Amino acid sequence: MDRTSADQFKSNMKEWMEAARSEPVKITRKSGEAFILLNAEIFEKMRLDLARLQGLTTSLLDVAQGRVSPATEKSTADVFAKAKQSVLLAKKTRKAVG
Repeated sequence: MDRTSADQFKSNMKEWMEAARSEPVKITRKSGEAFILLNAEIFEKMRLDLARLQGLTTSLLDVAQGRVSPATEKSTADVFAKAKQSVLLAKKTRKAVG
């Protein structure tokens, strides 16, 4: 990870933004407070990865604490039917808006 001071960042912002295309840049103030400049696509991927991990953690806690029941053919069909309904509703909403 590249590192720079806030003053150096302000003086050479264009160069630091170019550097952030390939790797994060840590920008530190005199007070010690730090920020990370990161490519937006990488940031969005990190957010999605974090959401997936949080979902997995929640699911694993449910299993560990006995808050789940074995899947049956009916329960699986119900889950897929709800998912299909959500997708179809989202498509209708996008058509109405677009």
